[in-house]
Amino acid sequence: MIGDRDLLTFRRDYYRLFVSLLWREPSQDLLAALGRGIEDRARAADGLHPLLGAGWRDIAAFLAATPGPGLGEAAGDEYTRLFLNPFSREVNPYESFYLTGHLLDRPLAVLRTDLAEMGIAREEGYSEPEDFLAFELDVMRRLIDRQADAADPDGESHCLNVQAAFLKRHLLVWAPRAARDLAGASSAVLYRGVGRMLEGFLEMERELFETWGAEPIETLEEARQRFAGSGEWRGPLFEPPDV
Repeated sequence: MIGDRDLLTFRRDYYRLFVSLLWREPSQDLLAALGRGIEDRARAADGLHPLLGAGWRDIAAFLAATPGPGLGEAAGDEYTRLFLNPFSREVNPYESFYLTGHLLDRPLAVLRTDLAEMGIAREEGYSEPEDFLAFELDVMRRLIDRQADAADPDGESHCLNVQAAFLKRHLLVWAPRAARDLAGASSAVLYRGVGRMLEGFLEMERELFETWGAEPIETLEEARQRFAGSGEWRGPLFEPPDV
């Protein structure tokens, strides 16, 4: 992968796309842009991973069935049903939820420690916790940006090792299951395609990075077992100083 700028651009662009679709409701302009040349894109994706091509076709079907002026509203309504409805949210795309069944739990603390070591912080005004799926995907986009800026092969190798560690400790553990849940959600039409595409892309990432570093990729069940019995995380304790 070192020196392969085409692969770097391909990976960065897909991460950027997933962030755009999952961070918030996709805009009318983004959806219209996705429709241009989408059949050619789907055919090309078929040669990389079947789920990647299938996801593009699901998105194409949503775009074809939705009147152009109503694209943004339809996508926004679907996004709300899937991710935002406080009473009947269909998907909880958070690492803590997938590992412990709770939001804002101990996996978030572990992730924050890893992010601090990488020098990555949550931007001011961002309301979601860092273990939100879109945030973790954006972490990978930022790490690929660092790879693009590397001055030499050794620097690029270091950047790839950091990417491998983050994928193996976090995204590749739980995000494939989240992608399948998203694709199978009853309200998913546009996001059925996004989920399938994300699952296929992450399988490609697994193949690329499986042999990078000595660290294995933990299964979801292994990760759940690791956090089992620790109780729901309430944050660090505070001990007042002696006065």
